[in-house]
Amino acid sequence: MRSFFGNPYAKGQYEYLEARKRQQLHITLVCAFVVAAFVAAGLIVYHTTKNILSVPGILMVLPTANFLVTYIALLKGKPLDPVKREQAKAYEENGLALFHLMYVDEKGKRHFLEHVTVYQNAIVAYAPSVKEAERVTVESDCIVRLRKKGVNLRLKIYTDWQEYWNRLLEINKEIPEDQVKLVEKAQELMLGMSL
Repeated sequence: MRSFFGNPYAKGQYEYLEARKRQQLHITLVCAFVVAAFVAAGLIVYHTTKNILSVPGILMVLPTANFLVTYIALLKGKPLDPVKREQAKAYEENGLALFHLMYVDEKGKRHFLEHVTVYQNAIVAYAPSVKEAERVTVESDCIVRLRKKGVNLRLKIYTDWQEYWNRLLEINKEIPEDQVKLVEKAQELMLGMSL
């Protein structure tokens, strides 16, 4: 049996985003309930907010707010359209595709990447919500961070599905054995830089 707070999907899987949203919402609601319960218990028992039971309630406000902010950030992400997912299924089956990454840049700004494909000499991503002005900044930020970790791959973000799909069709879905570790490391780093 799965835990109430658990997420059965790994980051990068298609189902992860919706499961993570539910998980964050559940944790936020439970924390908010705990805050309210402590404050209410203090009011009922001591008839004032200046009591020992208010302290744990007040201490729980910050973690509750943190969970709420993450939940709100995840709401920005929408699942990849099922038709587009079906098109990209071959890349998912080969282990090249990552879904629904909330990439966090060096400044802490969040950018939603609906579909990311990591292959032997580059990373391509589909992110229709990333504005053109942000695209170059996100690409260069990610490239610099990957290079610091020893992964020398290019990154190109597409905001149009057809352009992205045409680029995917050019990609060889079979990764040469000498490139497998590089692709796995790049995927691991992309996941690490995402919520």
